[in-house]
Amino acid sequence: MIEKQNFNALNLSTIPLDERDCIFEDKFILACNFDEENYLKDLANDPNMVPFLSAPYPFKIQFSMVQLCLDGRMRVRVNLDEYELHRNSLQIVTPGSIGECLEISDDYRTVFIALPNDYIITEENSEGALIVRKFLARQSLLELTDAQTAEFLSICRAMRDKLRQPDFRFKHDILKGYLQVLYGNICQLMVPLVEAQEVRQGSRKKQIFDRFLEELRQHCTMERSVGFYAERLCLTPKYLSQVVYAVSGRHAGEWIRDYVILEAKALLKSGQYTVQQVSDMLNFANQSFFGVYFKKAVGCSPTAYKEM
Repeated sequence: MIEKQNFNALNLSTIPLDERDCIFEDKFILACNFDEENYLKDLANDPNMVPFLSAPYPFKIQFSMVQLCLDGRMRVRVNLDEYELHRNSLQIVTPGSIGECLEISDDYRTVFIALPNDYIITEENSEGALIVRKFLARQSLLELTDAQTAEFLSICRAMRDKLRQPDFRFKHDILKGYLQVLYGNICQLMVPLVEAQEVRQGSRKKQIFDRFLEELRQHCTMERSVGFYAERLCLTPKYLSQVVYAVSGRHAGEWIRDYVILEAKALLKSGQYTVQQVSDMLNFANQSFFGVYFKKAVGCSPTAYKEM
């Protein structure tokens, strides 16, 4: 049996980099193309960038990621939600998410930050951590004003310039400070949105549905029964099914299937595993059963999708 944690389709070491990017201790990356208009366009035409920016299949992201769009647009799918980034769009993606770039314009420019989830940023500010978790449970995109974008860029420029000083001995402390400032600013931007969400979606049924999706994200590779998730939420399967359908207009089993298939697609397209191994990783009884399940949802066999 292959353990899920061995899957590392897109980690920090696989991000294509340029000499203009800023890297610290192989744990922090700042792709700082905000001063060069053609930078990302050049990279997008580089075949080494294809798996990262324009792969026609999902990939698993194993790090925390923040990207701020400066120009152009990019359409992406994170887990099962689709987003369009345009000027002043700030996207936050957490480790374990499955991403897919659906479309990217030639004039797209971005500032990109990547770091391990446990590096530098801590949850000492429990209020801020709670705000972030509530916001990201429903979406990953923030819309900034021109002034907020300018402030974000000024912090990134200062962070880049300090890390590039060869004789500066306290880069770790400086980096921690700048990241905490960014983190605090992002938390503040989320506050009114989270409060508005809670007013609109404060019903008991919506809370149950949100908890169901959270449990599903965590356990979809091992459990595919409505009964398992009902037990996790201390509900009967019948009541959970009724709530999920009432809130979303879709059956609980459809949500479970979609998350499992999304995970399967990312594993198959990673190029690291056979169909049998993916079947084992997703806890199917055998490869044949996995093949039937996958084909019913996707329209082709796992092997055909892997080789597509």
